[in-house]
Amino acid sequence: MHAPFIARMPPRRLLSSAIICLFPWLAACVSPESNARRQARAALLARDLQSLDPGVSTPEAEKLATAAVERAHELNRRWKPARMAWMNNLFVNTGLRGSGLCYQWREAMYPALHHLRPRTLVIHLASARRATLREHNAIVITARGQAFDDGIVLDAWRSGGILKWSRVRSDAYPWKPLPWELTPVELRPLIMPGHR
Repeated sequence: MHAPFIARMPPRRLLSSAIICLFPWLAACVSPESNARRQARAALLARDLQSLDPGVSTPEAEKLATAAVERAHELNRRWKPARMAWMNNLFVNTGLRGSGLCYQWREAMYPALHHLRPRTLVIHLASARRATLREHNAIVITARGQAFDDGIVLDAWRSGGILKWSRVRSDAYPWKPLPWELTPVELRPLIMPGHR
């Protein structure tokens, strides 16, 4: 009886074959979520936003949650990101895709949330491991008057437009507020009207 073909392959060739077979899956675009799935996710996010503080307005949390999930979905359809975030970064950095780096997700999502002008919630630009090769950018939502570290991070980059969120304190990244001087110029008029 002969050994199976795979068992007889040299380890290097086996690894190369596995990479070649996995590449289409890794490079595949993230499929947009269905309308029903987005509505369910928005309801979960709204519940989590309301849990930040008893003073958080229910309608405000619902509007912000829906806007965040829908904006991430819209960007997913426009940018067609790869399934793996690091793979998508590779495609953007080599010019194979036009957009989809973490800071681009953040900067494209922020205006849609800011436009809602929430009174009981505050929208923060956030970064983790700033100025390193492992830098990451996202948005953090807190209740008004709440400490940044008690907020919820919204991150559309990790799953290619399928919005992910978690508490800042328990997230995998060490989030910090983005300093004013590093705020993207195009977002400054939204954050502090009259300043450019």
